[in-house]
Amino acid sequence: MKFAYLFLTAFFISFLLTPLIKLIAARAGIVAKPKEDRWHKKVIPLMGGVAIYTAFLVTYLVYLRGAKGGLGLLLGSTSIFLLGMTDDLRGLSPQAKLIGQIVCASLAVVSGVTTNIIPPVIAIPLTILWIVGITNSFNLLDNMDGLSSGVAAIASFTVFACALALKNYEMASISLILAGAALGFLPHNFYPAKIFMGDCGAMFLGFTLASIAVIGTGKELSHLFLVLFIPVLALAVPIFDMIFVTVTRTIDGRSVAKGGKDHTSHRMVFLGWHERRAVTALYLIALLFGLAAYISLHVKTYVSAIMVALLLIVVFSLGVFLNQTTRRKEEIAPLMPSRDISYYKNQYELIDSLIKYKRVIFEVMCDFCLICIAYFSSYIIRYEGVIDNYNFGLIAKSLPILIVVNLLAFSITGVYGNIWRYIGLNEILNIVKGIILGSAVSVAAVAVAFRFYGFSRMIFILDAMILLILMSAVRIAFRLFREQIFVSLDSKGKRILIFGAGDTGDAFLREVRKNKTFNYWPVGFVDDDPSKQGRRIKGVAVLGVRSDMPQLVDEHSIEEVIIAIPSANDKTKEDIEAICRESGVEYHQVNGIYLR
Repeated sequence: MKFAYLFLTAFFISFLLTPLIKLIAARAGIVAKPKEDRWHKKVIPLMGGVAIYTAFLVTYLVYLRGAKGGLGLLLGSTSIFLLGMTDDLRGLSPQAKLIGQIVCASLAVVSGVTTNIIPPVIAIPLTILWIVGITNSFNLLDNMDGLSSGVAAIASFTVFACALALKNYEMASISLILAGAALGFLPHNFYPAKIFMGDCGAMFLGFTLASIAVIGTGKELSHLFLVLFIPVLALAVPIFDMIFVTVTRTIDGRSVAKGGKDHTSHRMVFLGWHERRAVTALYLIALLFGLAAYISLHVKTYVSAIMVALLLIVVFSLGVFLNQTTRRKEEIAPLMPSRDISYYKNQYELIDSLIKYKRVIFEVMCDFCLICIAYFSSYIIRYEGVIDNYNFGLIAKSLPILIVVNLLAFSITGVYGNIWRYIGLNEILNIVKGIILGSAVSVAAVAVAFRFYGFSRMIFILDAMILLILMSAVRIAFRLFREQIFVSLDSKGKRILIFGAGDTGDAFLREVRKNKTFNYWPVGFVDDDPSKQGRRIKGVAVLGVRSDMPQLVDEHSIEEVIIAIPSANDKTKEDIEAICRESGVEYHQVNGIYLR
């Protein structure tokens, strides 16, 4: 019951105080004005972080004044809040802000925010770097309505659940207070935002979460892996965004500290997602990593490592996809106006050539990880989650053979060199052939090298099945993610009906979604075949038959009809064209996948 009081108190203080802060900030002129390198398009009051901090502080002082590690947490979080206030009101240089963050983190560490499972000479500098890094992660993440506060709430709940599982009730309580304060602010900050939290809120959330994660999960010496990975998993979204922005801005020759519209969330919107959808997607990613952190407490360490590795592969692939799909040479000049645009175009051409050259290297490294994961997973499944020292020895001896043999087999069977976003049945068959060849040769090699002594045949069957699932899933996910994005891009083009729900219509729909130069929004299909009525092709419905076209054109505001039945006789085509003319709508015929 005490946990409920903590959460509700912080939530309602933050929720009720935020509108008052909004009013005061607006009247005092403390606002964020639209800028070329910022996302918002209108003037928005700042200082929402005051409500978050006040809710956290008041609730903490009422219920948890004597909590262990609380003094360092309060001193550090209060000092970082004041530093953020100074930056919001007066503006600080990046160097001054960084030095201030280091001072605040040092103050927290000296006052007790550290872990006791590694020597202080290592723990102290690492803790300071961790706190400063996460503080800046949230500062960078505060770039779209509701993103930073929502992710902070999810991360706080994750740390609460993990600390509760470790029976660290004081830290569980502190993280729940922070979750309540962040969630109380979120309704005012979610799209469209009525108030921004400012640096005083973003840095406070990041700093406090980083501190809680350190002292909230490091209670027992036996949980070294968890101490290292639970905070990283809980804060995966801000960490990923910080790394992504840092790498891409460094590649582009821009300052990491300078703002811009190149964050993970921005790129999702540039690809056609609505802002709400992009933020919600990042919430779901944060939830997935939070769930992985909690599960890590209840499974073997090597199971946690496999789970983390799979999640990292997915997130890394997402980063590669977003970076390759949203690069625009024409967008460089406004970001760095001091140089001629030709310089940046040359830089991008160089980068793009390197990406193409190293794409196969990325595929090979990804498959290298998947081979390891599949082999470990086969042992976990075969021996019901327990791998003893003898089997670890077998893995150590045989895994290098499997890695080399499988990668060679994949190369021979043509797995590499394909474009993932166009993966189809032929590419999947290449993977199947590669795995069959690799598994057969691996078994033979193990038999020759070790006479198969101690090895289970079932291990290699499970390994092949798991590897097939993982390799196919990673590649198919690339295509699905891209196709889902371009479905949302449909709504930005000319509204069309496609007459003909056959192979040509399907091919034309696929080409429209891949090639943005068409600038079409496929509203639906029309087909005279009764068996196709009410069915869907790639999410687009067959709305009716030929005689329904005038009504469909009117109901759905159709601007153009695409006739996708090249095999139809001249009489049928003339009838359809006559209906289009009577309905007052343009029409074109498809020849293959081309219009004429």
